[in-house]
Amino acid sequence: LWMGELEPWFDEASISKIWLNYGETVNVKLIRDKFSSANNAGYCFVEFSSAAAAAKALNLHGTPMPGSNKTFKLNWAAGANPGGLAMKKEERDYSIFVGDLASDVVESALFQLFQSRYRSCKSVKIMVDSATNLSKGYGFVRFADEADMQHALTEMQGFYFNGRPLRISNAQGHGGPGGPGPIMYSPQMGMPPVGYFGAPQSMNQFTDPNNTTVFVGGLSSNVTEDELRLFFTSFGDITYVKIPPGKGCGFVQFVQRHSAEQAITQMQGYPIGNSRVRLSWGRSQNQNGLANTPYRANPPPPV
Repeated sequence: LWMGELEPWFDEASISKIWLNYGETVNVKLIRDKFSSANNAGYCFVEFSSAAAAAKALNLHGTPMPGSNKTFKLNWAAGANPGGLAMKKEERDYSIFVGDLASDVVESALFQLFQSRYRSCKSVKIMVDSATNLSKGYGFVRFADEADMQHALTEMQGFYFNGRPLRISNAQGHGGPGGPGPIMYSPQMGMPPVGYFGAPQSMNQFTDPNNTTVFVGGLSSNVTEDELRLFFTSFGDITYVKIPPGKGCGFVQFVQRHSAEQAITQMQGYPIGNSRVRLSWGRSQNQNGLANTPYRANPPPPV
């Protein structure tokens, strides 16, 4: 089972002791906070002696937890229910993207922030740079209840946490054979907070009306195409994202031109990967980096 809403001081021994109160000897896999090894990340996985024992334990969901002021938060872990037991209802997760996190935000603190407001909050994941093990400034929050997710999308947008307003948008992971695939995000919410907007660029009649590609300059080398995509998805549907190796720049192509216009206007100077990007109209490219639609430079202004 997945077990959430843990006290920060809970360890494997204290969780095992809880289940001994119910006559269950369990194996516990505690998820540690990446940035504070002394604390857990707010959840763990509990393995029971049988599927029947796990199903029985699941009935404790919502009841008081011994040794704590909280109640049990329980659910089948992903890939669990090995005995094929009928579940009460179709289980699925609902996730949101949380951006603009302060560098000192840890997973346990972010989990407590959302779990204290939305009881179905299951877990939190803050993305870290593999080279430095430092936060990339964004993460994901998972809910068991779609209604809680929808409330969080609106209620937590711009919420100040550790001195910075949160940037929230809807996240939906798409995986495929062999592991998870690129993370795609729905084009709703997630506008950059006030203060990050740059001066609007002029959109004039000389700009190619068929061009929907945005050039992103000043890009950090550790930013991936999937990460770049998520910063722009709130402006509209994206055709593709391309980061040429070693160039310090990228390209984001939208389906609609007005989406690209809004992105250029509102993301100018926005910090991505520890540097502020500069945006302009780019040359359309396909996923192989070849030009596929003509781009016409602006003619000189009339005399």
